[in-house]
Amino acid sequence: MISRNRKVKKLSEVMLPNFHNLYKAWESSKYTRYVCKGGRGSAKSTHIAEILVLSLMKDPVNIIVFRKVGDTLKTSVYDQIRWAIQELGVEDYFTFKVSPMEIIYNERGNKFLFFGVDKPEKRKSVKTASFPVAYFWFEEAAEFMQEREIDIVIKSVLRGKLPEGLKYKGFISYNPPEQKHHWINQKYDIIDDSTTAYIHHSYYYDNPYLSEEFLLEAKEMKEKDPVKYRNVYLGEAIGSGIVPFPNLIIGKLDDKFLKSLDTFRNGVDWGYSVDPVAFVRWGYDRVRKRIYAIDEFYGVQKSNELLAKAIKKKISKNELVICDNAEPKSVAELRSYGIRAYSAKKGKGSVESGQKWLEEMEIYIDPARTPNIAREFQIADFEVDRYGDTVARLVDKDNHTIDATRYAFEDDLKKRRTAQNKKAIRPKGI
Repeated sequence: MISRNRKVKKLSEVMLPNFHNLYKAWESSKYTRYVCKGGRGSAKSTHIAEILVLSLMKDPVNIIVFRKVGDTLKTSVYDQIRWAIQELGVEDYFTFKVSPMEIIYNERGNKFLFFGVDKPEKRKSVKTASFPVAYFWFEEAAEFMQEREIDIVIKSVLRGKLPEGLKYKGFISYNPPEQKHHWINQKYDIIDDSTTAYIHHSYYYDNPYLSEEFLLEAKEMKEKDPVKYRNVYLGEAIGSGIVPFPNLIIGKLDDKFLKSLDTFRNGVDWGYSVDPVAFVRWGYDRVRKRIYAIDEFYGVQKSNELLAKAIKKKISKNELVICDNAEPKSVAELRSYGIRAYSAKKGKGSVESGQKWLEEMEIYIDPARTPNIAREFQIADFEVDRYGDTVARLVDKDNHTIDATRYAFEDDLKKRRTAQNKKAIRPKGI
């Protein structure tokens, strides 16, 4: 028998201030994906569960909760939803089933469903008889190896037309992995795409309910291993822990300012089958050691003719374009289209020298103007050997615009090396 005397808590009574904006955004239904990221103890899963419980009671929908591995459902998201129901004081309104795993809202009959996604293709169709599956939650989304795995499942949810007043939406929650190149960091952590998803970052120090033991462990790691602390407790994608481009400035670049520049460099990195071709155009302030990303052309399976047409629209007639020397025929083809294209000379140590030169530059990038340059420079990271030690070279992945930039500034790098060599052999007293 259901007791009606129990006091049902309002969400405002149990919600931390840091999550108020998340709840408002969820209620607005402006976005389809609500991305919650943060480190250990940040309370993101707790608040997602509470929001979804109230949503199930409010709206005539079913909610599906996913995890990568089905065996983890009972002791993670199922128990988390059950805890949220108890915390809100509404457990008398629900029935809890384990086989099949469901939590049913007795007043209406709609429910929480729980599924593992060991094989995403099995979830190509998600249908329920009485109520539409309109809301979803992917917990520990970083466990999925590819974004495609989540997309397959979401598309299986977003199929039928919903009744008036309802909209498809769901949560994606995770602790950011260390690796900057992990797909989820590239999509939601390194570059926040707030136009397609609402992104919320939470921190343990905003959670007043943590134990003294937890706080002491966090403090100890902060003192002994501050880099690991940033990942574990602050939810940062730290990569190797060393920033390849320490003087990287991401922000808006004004058209009027860019038109005032008078020195430019252009480079091309060729694509190979599924790899994109990348053209980059930079402004160069030699005196202040600053470079400005002005324009780009980037894409897979783009013909040299299409590339040439794009380049000619972006540069002045007599400007040089320095290209990867791996494809001399492609360089010659660009020249046949009237572009002053030349092969980079590269040479021993050119990669390391180019990397070092870029580290010394102030690099200004506007993501709205050059999104691919912005993405690659932000996710760039040093390699780590099998012992976990950082190696002084960049990970050879998603670095097409970076390579094109090295080619673009090849003559400037050569002048730098020549000057350093002369300085190194100059006799004392001269």
